[in-house]
Amino acid sequence: MNEMLLEKAIIDGQSSIISAVKKLNENGLQFLMVADENGVLIGTVTDGDVRRGLLRNISLNEPVSSVMNTNPKWVYIGEVQKAHELMLLHRIRVMPVLNREHKIVDFIRLDAFAEKRFLYAPKNNQVLIMAGGKGTRLDPFTKILPKPLIPVGDTPIIEVIMKKFQHYGFNDFIISLNYKAELIKLYFAENPDGYNISYTMEKEALGTAGAIRLAKDRLDKTFIVSNCDVIVDVDFEEMLHYHQGQRNHATIVGVVKNIQVPYGVIRAKDGDLVEMVEKPEYNVVINSGVYVLEPDLIDLIPANKMINMPDLLLQAKEEGFKVGVFPVSTEWFDVGQWEEYKRTLDYFKNVEGM
Repeated sequence: MNEMLLEKAIIDGQSSIISAVKKLNENGLQFLMVADENGVLIGTVTDGDVRRGLLRNISLNEPVSSVMNTNPKWVYIGEVQKAHELMLLHRIRVMPVLNREHKIVDFIRLDAFAEKRFLYAPKNNQVLIMAGGKGTRLDPFTKILPKPLIPVGDTPIIEVIMKKFQHYGFNDFIISLNYKAELIKLYFAENPDGYNISYTMEKEALGTAGAIRLAKDRLDKTFIVSNCDVIVDVDFEEMLHYHQGQRNHATIVGVVKNIQVPYGVIRAKDGDLVEMVEKPEYNVVINSGVYVLEPDLIDLIPANKMINMPDLLLQAKEEGFKVGVFPVSTEWFDVGQWEEYKRTLDYFKNVEGM
């Protein structure tokens, strides 16, 4: 095991939850092993553990031990077959490996085995992907290719997103098109991965919510909406169950982010300095661009008029619909801008090389 990779997968139990979120985002595992001062395993932390903590209103500044799983599955050195069986049985992606003193010495990833896919039940919920934008932030690339077909490695952005949904049992896709629509249709014409795809066509730009109305006749049950330029590592099955369990009309996938302002920030009153903080950090939850919606909301969308999702959800809340948030602490990429696109390429290259 590479010592650097192992270090990225371990955190001290007294470290803050936000420190754990940073490590979860950086290590590509979405998993951390929590150790005491002697390197002994005392727990594990995943995105789900952080989310449950946030939903209990635990502060991100609390120690990670307040949200960790204190009874994780683990194996001793050499118990590879046992690890494989436990990981498939309990749907575990990464498992700690300990020595006889229970000190952390390694970890095993499910990806290391030939049989590495969990079996998720097929879902009949539609996934609507908004793919009609011009992608002006990626100009001049998008003068040639529509944004959904810009590659991440060997795979277009839109198919990276679709494969993530397909992994969790979602295979019914509606793709909303406008700019260079025929190129996207042509790409999926052969459809070797068996996606069930239908299309809607925006005659003019309708925003991130307006095109939903075009698919009204096909959206008769809970459905998911995703922008075509966001990649987020979410358990979509768990997201759907959360939405339904909370009886939400709409659920926003919110990503926990730690943002550092690269400047000194001042606070003044009546022209006098009150406070000056050098490069402050803030913990925020941002809108990922992925949503779960009920068909009831479609009637709030005006026909053939532009409306963006934040406006729709705020209107829904004002009219008495229940709008919730599904917080995640996973890595999130807005591939629609150059710097993020480059970061996405670097991240996936590093993750695949682990």
